[in-house]
Amino acid sequence: MYLYIAYRNLKDHFSQNNMCGGTPVNNDYRFTCIKDGIYYLLTLDHSNYAVSKERGDKFIEDVLSKCTGEHQGFFPLCPSLNGKETASVVEMTRKVDNGRFTMNQNIYYDMDDEVLLQMLEDLRSDSGEPLDSKALMNYCYPNAVLPDEDFELVTIYHGIYCKPENRPNSVIQTFFPDKRISHLWRRKDGLSVEIREDDNKITYDIPVELLPEIKDKVRQLCREPAEAYVEHGSWEGYIKFGKDEERIFTDPDKTLSLLKDIASKGEVISTEAVDKHKYYPVVNNPLGGAFTGFGMIGMSGFMSGPAVTTAPTPPSDGTKCKYCGADVTGKKFCTECGGEVK
Repeated sequence: MYLYIAYRNLKDHFSQNNMCGGTPVNNDYRFTCIKDGIYYLLTLDHSNYAVSKERGDKFIEDVLSKCTGEHQGFFPLCPSLNGKETASVVEMTRKVDNGRFTMNQNIYYDMDDEVLLQMLEDLRSDSGEPLDSKALMNYCYPNAVLPDEDFELVTIYHGIYCKPENRPNSVIQTFFPDKRISHLWRRKDGLSVEIREDDNKITYDIPVELLPEIKDKVRQLCREPAEAYVEHGSWEGYIKFGKDEERIFTDPDKTLSLLKDIASKGEVISTEAVDKHKYYPVVNNPLGGAFTGFGMIGMSGFMSGPAVTTAPTPPSDGTKCKYCGADVTGKKFCTECGGEVK
Protein backbone atom coordinates (compact mmCIF):
# COMPACT_ATOMS: atom_id res chain seq x y z
CA MET A 1 0.00 0.00 0.00
CA TYR A 2 1.36 3.38 -1.04
CA LEU A 3 0.34 6.24 1.24
CA TYR A 4 1.80 9.69 1.83
CA ILE A 5 -0.08 12.52 3.51
CA ALA A 6 1.96 15.60 4.38
CA TYR A 7 1.95 19.29 5.15
CA ARG A 8 4.86 20.69 3.15
CA ASN A 9 6.88 23.89 3.11
CA LEU A 10 7.12 24.27 -0.67
CA LYS A 11 9.98 26.77 -0.65
CA ASP A 12 12.25 24.60 1.51
CA HIS A 13 11.33 21.42 -0.37
CA PHE A 14 12.01 23.10 -3.73
CA SER A 15 15.39 24.39 -2.56
CA GLN A 16 16.46 20.95 -1.29
CA ASN A 17 15.43 19.25 -4.53
CA ASN A 18 17.60 21.67 -6.49
CA MET A 19 20.70 21.24 -4.36
CA CYS A 20 23.72 19.52 -5.86
CA GLY A 21 22.87 16.04 -4.68
CA GLY A 22 21.33 14.89 -1.45
CA THR A 23 17.98 13.57 -0.36
CA PRO A 24 15.27 16.22 0.12
CA VAL A 25 14.22 16.40 3.76
CA ASN A 26 10.67 17.31 4.70
CA ASN A 27 10.83 18.78 8.19
CA ASP A 28 7.07 19.29 8.25
CA TYR A 29 4.36 16.72 8.95
CA ARG A 30 4.10 13.43 7.06
CA PHE A 31 1.86 10.45 7.68
CA THR A 32 2.85 7.14 6.11
CA CYS A 33 1.78 3.51 5.99
CA ILE A 34 3.85 0.80 7.61
CA LYS A 35 3.42 -2.86 6.66
CA ASP A 36 0.45 -2.58 4.26
CA GLY A 37 -1.84 -0.63 6.53
CA ILE A 38 -1.39 -2.78 9.61
CA TYR A 39 -0.22 0.35 11.40
CA TYR A 40 1.00 3.85 10.61
CA LEU A 41 3.72 6.34 11.45
CA LEU A 42 3.39 10.11 11.92
CA THR A 43 6.55 12.19 11.66
CA LEU A 44 7.15 15.85 12.53
CA ASP A 45 10.66 17.06 11.87
CA HIS A 46 12.72 14.26 13.52
CA SER A 47 10.08 13.11 16.00
CA ASN A 48 8.13 9.95 15.18
CA TYR A 49 4.78 8.83 16.61
CA ALA A 50 3.15 5.41 16.47
CA VAL A 51 -0.41 5.52 15.13
CA SER A 52 -2.70 2.56 15.66
CA LYS A 53 -4.52 0.93 12.76
CA GLU A 54 -7.90 2.10 14.05
CA ARG A 55 -6.80 5.71 14.49
CA GLY A 56 -4.87 5.68 11.21
CA ASP A 57 -7.76 4.24 9.20
CA LYS A 58 -10.07 6.88 10.65
CA PHE A 59 -7.58 9.65 9.83
CA ILE A 60 -7.36 8.52 6.19
CA GLU A 61 -11.15 8.39 5.96
CA ASP A 62 -11.44 11.92 7.37
CA VAL A 63 -8.76 13.27 5.02
CA LEU A 64 -10.45 11.82 1.94
CA SER A 65 -13.78 13.28 3.02
CA LYS A 66 -12.21 16.75 3.04
CA CYS A 67 -10.33 16.50 -0.26
CA THR A 68 -11.69 18.81 -2.96
CA GLY A 69 -10.70 16.78 -6.00
CA GLU A 70 -8.07 14.52 -7.51
CA HIS A 71 -5.50 14.79 -10.28
CA GLN A 72 -3.02 12.64 -12.18
CA GLY A 73 0.70 13.13 -11.71
CA PHE A 74 3.01 13.86 -8.82
CA PHE A 75 2.63 16.83 -6.54
CA PRO A 76 4.24 19.83 -8.32
CA LEU A 77 7.80 20.73 -7.37
CA CYS A 78 7.66 24.51 -7.04
CA PRO A 79 8.58 27.21 -4.48
CA SER A 80 4.98 28.45 -4.22
CA LEU A 81 1.50 27.40 -5.31
CA ASN A 82 -1.50 29.69 -5.68
CA GLY A 83 0.40 32.43 -3.87
CA LYS A 84 1.30 30.25 -0.86
CA GLU A 85 4.57 28.67 0.26
CA THR A 86 2.85 25.80 2.08
CA ALA A 87 0.61 23.08 0.71
CA SER A 88 -1.05 19.77 1.52
CA VAL A 89 0.18 16.55 -0.08
CA VAL A 90 -2.30 13.68 -0.27
CA GLU A 91 -1.19 10.69 -2.34
CA MET A 92 -2.23 7.04 -2.13
CA THR A 93 -2.94 3.87 -4.06
CA ARG A 94 -6.30 2.51 -5.09
CA LYS A 95 -7.10 -0.68 -7.00
CA VAL A 96 -8.40 -0.26 -10.53
CA ASP A 97 -9.97 -2.97 -12.74
CA ASN A 98 -8.92 -2.49 -16.37
CA GLY A 99 -11.10 -5.33 -17.63
CA ARG A 100 -8.38 -7.96 -17.70
CA PHE A 101 -6.81 -7.72 -14.25
CA THR A 102 -6.73 -5.52 -11.18
CA MET A 103 -3.85 -3.06 -10.88
CA ASN A 104 -2.73 -0.41 -8.42
CA GLN A 105 -3.05 3.22 -9.46
CA ASN A 106 -1.55 6.16 -7.60
CA ILE A 107 -4.03 8.98 -7.03
CA TYR A 108 -3.19 12.55 -5.99
CA TYR A 109 -5.78 14.63 -4.17
CA ASP A 110 -6.35 18.37 -3.71
CA MET A 111 -6.92 19.59 -0.16
CA ASP A 112 -6.73 22.85 1.80
CA ASP A 113 -3.36 22.88 3.54
CA GLU A 114 -4.54 24.65 6.70
CA VAL A 115 -7.30 22.07 7.17
CA LEU A 116 -4.79 19.24 6.80
CA LEU A 117 -2.36 20.94 9.17
CA GLN A 118 -4.98 21.07 11.92
CA MET A 119 -5.89 17.42 11.35
CA LEU A 120 -2.23 16.43 11.61
CA GLU A 121 -1.87 18.46 14.80
CA ASP A 122 -4.86 16.65 16.29
CA LEU A 123 -3.43 13.29 15.25
CA ARG A 124 -0.12 14.08 16.93
CA SER A 125 -1.83 15.06 20.18
CA ASP A 126 -3.65 11.70 20.14
CA SER A 127 -0.49 9.68 19.53
CA GLY A 128 1.32 9.97 22.86
CA GLU A 129 5.05 10.51 23.28
CA PRO A 130 7.45 10.24 20.31
CA LEU A 131 9.35 6.99 19.85
CA ASP A 132 13.05 6.82 20.70
CA SER A 133 15.42 5.25 18.17
CA LYS A 134 15.13 1.76 19.64
CA ALA A 135 11.33 1.81 19.85
CA LEU A 136 11.12 3.29 16.34
CA MET A 137 13.26 0.52 14.84
CA ASN A 138 11.28 -2.22 16.55
CA TYR A 139 7.98 -0.58 15.59
CA CYS A 140 8.82 -0.21 11.91
CA TYR A 141 10.43 -3.63 11.52
CA PRO A 142 8.28 -6.11 13.44
CA ASN A 143 9.07 -9.81 13.33
CA ALA A 144 7.00 -11.85 10.91
CA VAL A 145 5.60 -15.26 11.88
CA LEU A 146 6.48 -18.52 10.16
CA PRO A 147 3.38 -20.24 8.73
CA ASP A 148 2.22 -23.49 10.31
CA GLU A 149 2.56 -25.22 6.96
CA ASP A 150 5.70 -25.53 4.84
CA PHE A 151 7.54 -22.33 3.89
CA GLU A 152 10.13 -21.18 1.39
CA LEU A 153 13.45 -20.51 3.11
CA VAL A 154 15.24 -17.59 1.45
CA THR A 155 18.27 -17.02 3.68
CA ILE A 156 19.83 -17.40 7.11
CA TYR A 157 22.02 -14.37 7.84
CA HIS A 158 24.65 -13.52 10.45
CA GLY A 159 26.87 -10.44 10.34
CA ILE A 160 27.91 -7.13 11.86
CA TYR A 161 25.37 -4.33 11.60
CA CYS A 162 26.97 -1.17 10.21
CA LYS A 163 24.96 2.03 10.38
CA PRO A 164 25.85 4.20 7.35
CA GLU A 165 26.67 7.84 7.83
CA ASN A 166 24.08 10.54 7.13
CA ARG A 167 25.46 12.17 4.00
CA PRO A 168 23.94 13.22 0.67
CA ASN A 169 23.65 10.20 -1.57
CA SER A 170 25.55 11.72 -4.50
CA VAL A 171 28.62 12.37 -2.34
CA ILE A 172 31.11 9.53 -2.25
CA GLN A 173 31.23 7.91 1.17
CA THR A 174 33.45 5.16 2.47
CA PHE A 175 32.96 2.75 5.30
CA PHE A 176 34.77 -0.33 6.47
CA PRO A 177 33.19 -3.11 4.39
CA ASP A 178 34.24 -6.07 6.51
CA LYS A 179 30.99 -7.08 8.21
CA ARG A 180 32.19 -10.68 8.74
CA ILE A 181 29.08 -12.07 7.06
CA SER A 182 28.03 -15.72 7.16
CA HIS A 183 24.84 -16.82 5.40
CA LEU A 184 22.84 -19.50 3.62
CA TRP A 185 21.18 -18.96 0.27
CA ARG A 186 19.09 -21.00 -2.16
CA ARG A 187 20.33 -21.87 -5.63
CA LYS A 188 18.22 -23.29 -8.43
CA ASP A 189 19.94 -26.63 -8.02
CA GLY A 190 20.62 -26.67 -4.29
CA LEU A 191 21.89 -24.78 -1.24
CA SER A 192 25.07 -22.93 -0.37
CA VAL A 193 26.46 -21.69 2.92
CA GLU A 194 29.25 -19.15 3.33
CA ILE A 195 31.04 -19.11 6.69
CA ARG A 196 33.41 -16.38 7.70
CA GLU A 197 36.40 -17.80 9.57
CA ASP A 198 39.18 -15.39 10.53
CA ASP A 199 40.24 -13.70 7.28
CA ASN A 200 38.66 -16.26 4.94
CA LYS A 201 35.24 -16.83 3.40
CA ILE A 202 34.57 -20.54 3.03
CA THR A 203 31.73 -21.64 0.77
CA TYR A 204 30.02 -25.00 1.22
CA ASP A 205 27.75 -26.94 -1.10
CA ILE A 206 24.82 -28.28 0.95
CA PRO A 207 22.78 -31.31 -0.17
CA VAL A 208 19.24 -30.21 -0.97
CA GLU A 209 18.01 -33.31 0.86
CA LEU A 210 18.92 -31.53 4.12
CA LEU A 211 16.37 -28.76 3.52
CA PRO A 212 13.54 -30.28 5.63
CA GLU A 213 15.94 -30.73 8.56
CA ILE A 214 17.21 -27.16 8.15
CA LYS A 215 13.65 -25.81 8.16
CA ASP A 216 12.89 -27.68 11.39
CA LYS A 217 15.91 -26.07 13.03
CA VAL A 218 14.88 -22.66 11.66
CA ARG A 219 11.49 -23.11 13.35
CA GLN A 220 13.22 -23.79 16.65
CA LEU A 221 15.43 -20.73 16.22
CA CYS A 222 12.45 -18.47 15.45
CA ARG A 223 10.47 -19.48 18.53
CA GLU A 224 12.37 -16.84 20.49
CA PRO A 225 12.85 -13.95 18.04
CA ALA A 226 15.22 -11.06 18.75
CA GLU A 227 14.57 -7.31 18.48
CA ALA A 228 15.04 -5.48 15.21
CA TYR A 229 17.13 -2.81 16.95
CA VAL A 230 20.86 -3.44 16.82
CA GLU A 231 23.66 -1.12 17.93
CA HIS A 232 26.18 -0.06 15.31
CA GLY A 233 29.04 -2.57 15.23
CA SER A 234 27.08 -5.33 16.98
CA TRP A 235 26.18 -8.78 15.64
CA GLU A 236 22.78 -9.39 14.11
CA GLY A 237 20.99 -12.44 12.79
CA TYR A 238 17.78 -13.00 10.87
CA ILE A 239 15.79 -15.43 8.77
CA LYS A 240 14.09 -14.48 5.50
CA PHE A 241 11.31 -16.61 4.10
CA GLY A 242 8.44 -16.62 1.59
CA LYS A 243 7.99 -14.92 -1.77
CA ASP A 244 7.80 -11.53 -0.01
CA GLU A 245 11.02 -12.28 1.87
CA GLU A 246 9.54 -11.57 5.27
CA ARG A 247 12.05 -11.37 8.08
CA ILE A 248 12.39 -12.71 11.60
CA PHE A 249 15.27 -11.36 13.67
CA THR A 250 17.08 -14.07 15.60
CA ASP A 251 19.69 -14.47 18.32
CA PRO A 252 23.05 -13.85 16.57
CA ASP A 253 25.00 -16.55 18.43
CA LYS A 254 22.35 -19.21 17.80
CA THR A 255 22.09 -18.12 14.17
CA LEU A 256 25.82 -18.56 13.60
CA SER A 257 25.75 -21.93 15.37
CA LEU A 258 22.99 -23.09 13.02
CA LEU A 259 24.95 -21.95 9.96
CA LYS A 260 28.06 -23.78 11.14
CA ASP A 261 26.02 -26.91 11.85
CA ILE A 262 24.61 -26.83 8.31
CA ALA A 263 28.07 -26.20 6.84
CA SER A 264 29.50 -29.20 8.70
CA LYS A 265 27.19 -31.43 6.65
CA GLY A 266 28.26 -29.99 3.31
CA GLU A 267 31.31 -29.99 1.07
CA VAL A 268 33.82 -27.12 0.79
CA ILE A 269 33.82 -25.74 -2.76
CA SER A 270 35.93 -22.60 -2.31
CA THR A 271 38.02 -20.63 0.17
CA GLU A 272 38.60 -16.94 -0.47
CA ALA A 273 40.81 -14.52 1.46
CA VAL A 274 39.16 -11.30 2.63
CA ASP A 275 40.91 -7.97 2.15
CA LYS A 276 39.86 -6.33 5.42
CA HIS A 277 41.70 -3.09 4.65
CA LYS A 278 39.95 -2.21 1.41
CA TYR A 279 37.40 0.59 1.29
CA TYR A 280 34.51 0.79 -1.16
CA PRO A 281 32.46 3.80 -2.34
CA VAL A 282 28.87 3.93 -1.11
CA VAL A 283 26.55 6.06 -3.19
CA ASN A 284 23.00 4.93 -2.46
CA ASN A 285 22.28 6.25 1.02
CA PRO A 286 19.32 4.68 2.88
CA LEU A 287 16.31 6.65 4.00
CA GLY A 288 16.93 10.22 5.10
CA GLY A 289 15.35 12.13 7.95
CA ALA A 290 13.84 9.98 10.64
CA PHE A 291 15.15 6.71 9.21
CA THR A 292 18.70 7.74 8.37
CA GLY A 293 21.07 4.92 9.14
CA PHE A 294 18.55 2.12 9.50
CA GLY A 295 19.77 0.52 6.28
CA MET A 296 16.99 -2.07 6.31
CA ILE A 297 13.99 -2.87 4.21
CA GLY A 298 10.57 -4.28 4.64
CA MET A 299 8.26 -1.31 4.97
CA SER A 300 5.62 -1.64 2.29
CA GLY A 301 4.55 1.67 0.81
CA PHE A 302 6.91 3.79 2.89
CA MET A 303 9.93 2.90 0.82
CA SER A 304 8.40 4.07 -2.44
CA GLY A 305 6.69 7.24 -1.25
CA PRO A 306 7.81 10.79 -2.02
CA ALA A 307 9.14 11.14 1.52
CA VAL A 308 12.13 9.04 0.52
CA THR A 309 12.39 9.80 -3.20
CA THR A 310 15.76 11.21 -4.19
CA ALA A 311 16.28 13.94 -6.74
CA PRO A 312 17.22 12.49 -10.16
CA THR A 313 20.86 12.56 -11.08
CA PRO A 314 21.51 14.67 -14.17
CA PRO A 315 22.97 12.61 -17.02
CA SER A 316 26.60 12.97 -18.06
CA ASP A 317 28.11 12.65 -21.51
CA GLY A 318 30.97 10.71 -19.96
CA THR A 319 33.54 13.49 -20.30
CA LYS A 320 32.31 16.45 -18.22
CA CYS A 321 30.53 16.33 -14.84
CA LYS A 322 27.06 17.83 -15.12
CA TYR A 323 27.39 19.16 -11.58
CA CYS A 324 30.71 21.00 -11.58
CA GLY A 325 32.14 20.62 -15.10
CA ALA A 326 35.21 18.64 -14.05
CA ASP A 327 36.77 16.06 -16.36
CA VAL A 328 35.20 12.64 -15.61
CA THR A 329 36.43 10.71 -18.65
CA GLY A 330 36.46 7.00 -17.83
CA LYS A 331 35.24 7.57 -14.28
CA LYS A 332 32.14 6.40 -12.44
CA PHE A 333 32.17 9.24 -9.93
CA CYS A 334 33.42 12.81 -10.17
CA THR A 335 36.52 13.20 -8.00
CA GLU A 336 35.76 16.90 -7.48
CA CYS A 337 32.17 16.90 -6.20
CA GLY A 338 31.26 13.20 -5.85
CA GLY A 339 28.52 13.31 -8.51
CA GLU A 340 27.61 10.01 -10.16
CA VAL A 341 28.50 9.74 -13.84
CA LYS A 342 25.74 8.17 -15.94
